[in-house]
Amino acid sequence: MGYRCEWATGQSVDLENVDEQTRVTLTNSSPGQQQQSSNHVQTGRWTAPPEIWRVAIGLVVKLLTAQGEQFIYIQGNQVSTSTEAPSWGDAQPLPVHVDSMPAAMSPKPSMAPMLPLPPMKMGDMQMDQTTMTMQMGNMRMEMNPIKASSKPSPQTGGEQPSTSAVQRNFCSQCGSTLKPSDRFCAHCGHRLD
Repeated sequence: MGYRCEWATGQSVDLENVDEQTRVTLTNSSPGQQQQSSNHVQTGRWTAPPEIWRVAIGLVVKLLTAQGEQFIYIQGNQVSTSTEAPSWGDAQPLPVHVDSMPAAMSPKPSMAPMLPLPPMKMGDMQMDQTTMTMQMGNMRMEMNPIKASSKPSPQTGGEQPSTSAVQRNFCSQCGSTLKPSDRFCAHCGHRLD
């Protein structure tokens, strides 16, 4: 069982005693945005519900535990503990409500699994995620090992050069342009097979 205190518009504190620790969850909400931070502090087991007070420096949580009184000081997002009581001169008690399921533990709606993307087309360019291919005109890239083939070009109906012949125009080591008669790269000297 947890406790909640809404101490300002869009600002709340959730408290829960978990074993020997107290979980402090601070929530700041505004339209379209929510920030939440949780801290665990060693306090011991509670023997009474917590009390929350507004003081000049922020908030003070008073806990009665098996070890005695414990105080949790909250300033912005900073949380600290002490066994010393604060100056209660200007302290205002704040209402604390039982929260059967603290915000940190509330179930979140589950998301539906993401469906595979359909092949994407843009002009004459086509990409398919399942086969990891991309094709634009007569150029084709795929993540599979390169296979040498000779296919008729859809535009001309003629033969396309095989993949190995296309690769042969560039050095596999440095990428320099090659002549069909080259046996070695003129730029880096790599032997061409």
